Amino acid sequence: MRFFALVLATASLASADPGRWEPEKTWALMAGVLEWKDPNLSPFPKKDRQDRALEAVLKKAGVPAEQIVFLEDKAATREAIQKSLRDLCGRAPEGSTLLFYFAGHGMQDDGGEIFLANYDADTAKTKATCVATSDVARIVSKEFKGSRVLLFADCCYSGGLSQVVHAFDKGPVSAACLTSATASNVSTAEWTFTASLVAVFGGSARADASGDGLLTLAEADAFVAGEMRFREGQLTRGARTPSFEAGFVVAAVDAGTKAKDVPGPWKVGDYCEVEWKKEWYRSQVVDGRDGEWRVHYLGWEDSYDEWVPAARMRKPQGIGVAGGDKVQVEWKKKWWPATVMQVEGDFAFVHYDGFGKEWDEWVTAKRLKKR
Repeated sequence: MRFFALVLATASLASADPGRWEPEKTWALMAGVLEWKDPNLSPFPKKDRQDRALEAVLKKAGVPAEQIVFLEDKAATREAIQKSLRDLCGRAPEGSTLLFYFAGHGMQDDGGEIFLANYDADTAKTKATCVATSDVARIVSKEFKGSRVLLFADCCYSGGLSQVVHAFDKGPVSAACLTSATASNVSTAEWTFTASLVAVFGGSARADASGDGLLTLAEADAFVAGEMRFREGQLTRGARTPSFEAGFVVAAVDAGTKAKDVPGPWKVGDYCEVEWKKEWYRSQVVDGRDGEWRVHYLGWEDSYDEWVPAARMRKPQGIGVAGGDKVQVEWKKKWWPATVMQVEGDFAFVHYDGFGKEWDEWVTAKRLKKR
């Protein structure tokens, strides 16, 4: 989804303890923008909006309602967002958590700077009318008294937040981010990333890879990456400063979310590929019994769900190219010669022959063919 979703969180650390989120000490600014003055910015449907669902989960987790400011749609102007962020930074005491969330269009200029499209954004004057991620970093660095910053971004080019994170590499503030896409890619028009945050802060057992009952930052990163890879076909990865522990606890698992325990190599919630008429389809395991599993074909109606044996299932296969391969990449309905620089799962990082590095990007198999 071309949404920008940022979360900034701080908490005091103990040298031997990675720390954990303290919702009762959290001060939150949330801005959800699904409509804009500028006609060049397409509006998004407001039904089942997940930004409000995230707000509800934060309150349920223990964030006091009076410590949450939510700027919705027309209220989320550039001035309102910046002023509210400064005010909350000033009010949040030492040892507190500052949480900033933004949902809306994300944009990138020719210089690589990332902008949040607030309600009154003008696409012809992004620097003068939009909230830049560098603005967020500047305000937090100057005004915030805490020690930990966590950024979540659900938007086009959201991986650019890693630049904000690394601005804190040598300072007293620990910082980390989770994003829906890389710095070079757009995002899909779905709420999948924010829904993943709802699951994490809500203590979903699906995100607890270790099974120890605690959801860590590292597990949240892996969970988000899996959801975006399999449901949206997007590559995402987190970033953190050396002082931010991967074992930082985001939430405790809600026992009511634990999936049915089934025997065999596949567990409920696993992503897989299922053979049907000699073609392999991305799927998710939704149930299991002795010797077979019920799967849901991603992107298909529930009516297509079926029970299948292990012989028709396999682990998700990655993209069929390797570093150094000469390929052609589709961009705006034309094919351009390029070279594969790196491969990760379903994604290849390509450099367009004869163009600068600013055009390098991650692509999926749908946009790639070998030369």
